Amino acid sequence: MPNKRQFRTDAKRGLYRIRKPDTGILVFECHFFASFANCVIRKITSPSEKTNCVGWYFESKSIVKVQRNFHTKFNKPPPSRNGILSWHKKFLETGSVLDKPRSGRPSTSDTDVERIREAFTRSPTKSTRQASIELGVARSSIRDVLHKRLHFKPYKMQLVQQLKPSDLSIRFNFAVEMLHRIDVDNDFLQLIIFTDEATFRVSGHVNKHNTRIWGSENPHFIIETVHDSPKVNVWCGLISDRVIGPFIFAESTVTKEVYLDMLQLFAIPQISHVPNIFWQQYGTQPHWGKIVRSYLDTQFPQRWIGRDGPLA
Repeated sequence: MPNKRQFRTDAKRGLYRIRKPDTGILVFECHFFASFANCVIRKITSPSEKTNCVGWYFESKSIVKVQRNFHTKFNKPPPSRNGILSWHKKFLETGSVLDKPRSGRPSTSDTDVERIREAFTRSPTKSTRQASIELGVARSSIRDVLHKRLHFKPYKMQLVQQLKPSDLSIRFNFAVEMLHRIDVDNDFLQLIIFTDEATFRVSGHVNKHNTRIWGSENPHFIIETVHDSPKVNVWCGLISDRVIGPFIFAESTVTKEVYLDMLQLFAIPQISHVPNIFWQQYGTQPHWGKIVRSYLDTQFPQRWIGRDGPLA
């Protein structure tokens, strides 16, 4: 048992617990009230100990024998008569000595749950703050209902290129053509140069949606950003086991004229010695310029992949 000083310290908290040093199992709990001399003591009995008590009671029908067996086997004070009888009754009714899980009363009525369902079914982009104002339900309750009862999940919107009805057949035909070329020529993919561009902020841009700081307290971590931070546009190409580039544009904005200069002076000269090469690019506005497409037609006749190209 703790010394007097330890006992008084715990009494101020209103609760004292004892656990087994080796297993950490709670074996004693004391709740203190008006003074440390007046307390209610609850001996903690494990499920296996309760099971033994029920088994012994089935065999002997004697509370005294159960208590003696308990003291002999576990070397601690036996449970009370009422405790043994309540475990026996619970086992007969439920087949277990464990308490049933407490479901608890739902904090939000079924009517409010249906109102929340209808609101977000009609308007999936509605914010929880707006729904709280419209429905008169706490925002925390709305979030709880969406996640735990309706199993709704928040999905981020994605910006994609617009597709017209005619694009579906074009894409299907392209997929069939590529699969056919791969089947006919095992080295076909080795002849494609895949190109792309990216923009980099000189000050270092942090995507806060993908950055999390875990801790027990908010570190209030901040990152200073520079308004209108300088940026650079970079082009790069990949073919087989080689990297073409990177090429850093001197201009802050890449136009069709700037892109064409890069093709003529940097990219194409580095791959001109590779026969039957295929050029791939995506359909951004500078790539789609007529002067760019005409140049690609001369350099890669029927062999460039992109918007309005021979392979698209």
